[in-house]
Amino acid sequence: MASGLSSCWIYLWIFLLRNMCADPASRYIVNRFQASFDQAMKVCSPGSLTTLTTRQEVANVLALISTSLSSPSKFTFWVGLKKGRKNCVVPNLPLRGFRWMEDGSEDSEWIYWTEEPRGTCTLTVCAALTGEFNGSVVTSWGLTPAYCKATYQFICKLTVQTHEDIETTIASVTPEPEPLVGLAPGSDLCRHPLITGSRSLSLDPDNSFYKDTSGNCVDVDKCSGGVGSATCKHTCLNVEGSYRCICLDKNGKHHDEACADLETAENGGSLSGILVPVLVAVATLVVLVVIVAVTVKCCLMRRSRKKKAEKMAMKTKVSQDSFATAIEKT
Repeated sequence: MASGLSSCWIYLWIFLLRNMCADPASRYIVNRFQASFDQAMKVCSPGSLTTLTTRQEVANVLALISTSLSSPSKFTFWVGLKKGRKNCVVPNLPLRGFRWMEDGSEDSEWIYWTEEPRGTCTLTVCAALTGEFNGSVVTSWGLTPAYCKATYQFICKLTVQTHEDIETTIASVTPEPEPLVGLAPGSDLCRHPLITGSRSLSLDPDNSFYKDTSGNCVDVDKCSGGVGSATCKHTCLNVEGSYRCICLDKNGKHHDEACADLETAENGGSLSGILVPVLVAVATLVVLVVIVAVTVKCCLMRRSRKKKAEKMAMKTKVSQDSFATAIEKT
């Protein structure tokens, strides 16, 4: 009975809050490939792993999860919540002593913990959002403590700025299209956002947004059969208005460079690191061989001289004995 009532309240909140005006400065993106907490933070840059500070934000994230999942299942996503090594778990606080990576705050209007974090003041602990999806909506959700090096899917929160919000900008070659009034639902004439730190982003040659049936601008997923999936050789990450091609090296570090170039550089560095010790070992071996050869030669020469001296001594003694014998006979 209690679980059914809780589910009804979740449905009601999602229905009400999804129809409220969303924060225009925030966008959320579900990333379906798995990464550690630190890797996920790097991928989300210049944004951050999502926060869950307000009821509106929780509703936005749960609605996004509902649209990103296709079949009933359990889910686990990294969110931007972490407890530092020098901070303590505080059971009576909503976030239990954890802080949001975005701004270091402990704000939370509406939060649940499906598993309580263990009391510690010496370990670094991260938090993940877990729950269940019934095929249409999220039926249960909550936070759970997690090992920061574990790998999960994650949700990014990107900050999008308009031209009026930026004091100094670099003029674009192609001017931004102005928003038009009276666009019909389904129209793809949406204004592109201006994303800070977009030097590593790739612009879609087609319009990256379309109008949904409610008249809202919705980002097109360029990594699901779009230009990103055809362009990226490794992992395609969809971001608001564009996409990023990323790869992880053998140490799990995230890079925007081409993976082939990265591997070549790593192989060249590792080859030089191996070649120098090998050359030193070969040179040392050659020196040892030369020393042994010289030592053996000296020993042989000394033995040869000693044998010659012994032969000369024997000849001299024989001669002396023969001479003495001859004298005695006479």
